[in-house]
Amino acid sequence: MKKLKLKFGLKYLVVLLLAAVLLGNRGFRSLVRNYLEYRNLKAEKARLEGQRLDLQKQLREVGEKPAIEQAARTGLGLIRPDEIEYRFPPPKEGDR
Repeated sequence: MKKLKLKFGLKYLVVLLLAAVLLGNRGFRSLVRNYLEYRNLKAEKARLEGQRLDLQKQLREVGEKPAIEQAARTGLGLIRPDEIEYRFPPPKEGDR
């Protein structure tokens, strides 16, 4: 029984010493911190790559002639020289 208790206590002592060595070591803590930062940066890089692809797609769409014309018509109110534009006042609350 005493041998079992000693073996049991020795196991906990070894685990405690191993934890003290690993957690007390500045290099190990730095390694863990750097690994966590690496994972965060890798996730942020993936998010930014997706955002970059979306922006490139938008840039291609805006660079096409129909998109430029539509933006000029709606945003600036421009029309072609041979077109006639009709503008109507917005309906009032009672007319709806």
